[in-house]
Amino acid sequence: MPRTRSRDLFPSEEPIRPPGKLIGRQSDLEELTSQLADGLHRIVAAPRRTGKSTACEATIAALRRRRFYAVSVSLFKDTNAATLAETLAQETLANRSALKRLVERVRRLPSRALAGRSLTTVLRVKSELGEAAEIALEPTRKRQDPLRELSLALELPQRIAERDDRQLILFIDELQQLTSGAYGDPDQVTQRFREALHDSPRVTCLFAGSVEHLMREMFSNERRALYQFGGFHDLSPISEEEWRHGLRERFEADDCAIDEEALELIVAAGEGHPRSTMLVAQQAHHASVEEGTHHIDGTLAERGQRGALAADAGRHADLMDRIRAMGNTPVEVSVRLAHQRSPYENLEKKSANRALNALADASIVIRPAGRGSWALADPLFAAYVRHEIHAG
Repeated sequence: MPRTRSRDLFPSEEPIRPPGKLIGRQSDLEELTSQLADGLHRIVAAPRRTGKSTACEATIAALRRRRFYAVSVSLFKDTNAATLAETLAQETLANRSALKRLVERVRRLPSRALAGRSLTTVLRVKSELGEAAEIALEPTRKRQDPLRELSLALELPQRIAERDDRQLILFIDELQQLTSGAYGDPDQVTQRFREALHDSPRVTCLFAGSVEHLMREMFSNERRALYQFGGFHDLSPISEEEWRHGLRERFEADDCAIDEEALELIVAAGEGHPRSTMLVAQQAHHASVEEGTHHIDGTLAERGQRGALAADAGRHADLMDRIRAMGNTPVEVSVRLAHQRSPYENLEKKSANRALNALADASIVIRPAGRGSWALADPLFAAYVRHEIHAG
């Protein structure tokens, strides 16, 4: 019987699917689902690769099962106002099963002119839902004013929800990208967001972002258009017991038995970081496939940790090059954090703070224990630094 793929059991580069396989975070799922269902906008800010998107996508899936309409977009994928407007409009229309197939056809054949029944449907939908439907169903037309089209696309969720007597959840991932200037003037863009969504009582928003200080600036600074447009939800940590239970279940899905020692080694190597823990488990499972065994012991768990470090070696070297490009102080600070030493040791405080802020902007360091406590975001990168970079 063929083995289950290691990547499928322990995904490390994409959100965990299906939602029923979520490890831990059940309280987050329940709380976010309840709040959004009750019409409360929510904001999730957490570093990359810590399970933010997994928790949010699981929440959206739970609400879909309760017959909510839902629209999900990511600003990492839609990198300018025109493509974001198009995706927003298409995802909104896809909530109607009759239009979902048409939207998929438009996406597959963007250069082909619509004709016959499809064209008739387009004209009918445009008549019912307005110009924003044209953005979704005629993607090859020339874009005259991307910011105006984005405004129209943001108004479409309310229009279709009202027409169909539904509530709609709008999930926008990596929202802090709006501050980059890629979508137009950040103040103008966020003002358009505020205006459109403020007038959308049937639309409840879930915003997520991986640069926490930018997200908090967007929603906590009274001079910003999105000031107080929703409350922050802090993701709960995944406990060691939740990791042990979740990992054991995943190994058992491939008829693998795992020793307690091996579980402890995997959980300790991941240090509670979702992506790192999953990668170590993935590599341990892959080692079991290579060995032709369904028994995961301490030796295979150690191979999993070495395999995870090897798999990320290129990524870690590139990240270290980025830090070196920032200057000597960020390198010194990173090495100290990897060795769990104070980043301020023998450094001028302002210089250390500048380095920490630059590293935080790049999502390399986080404050996991509150104000004043810093750590490297990725424990596997910390291990790489300890092993490869000389500590001064």
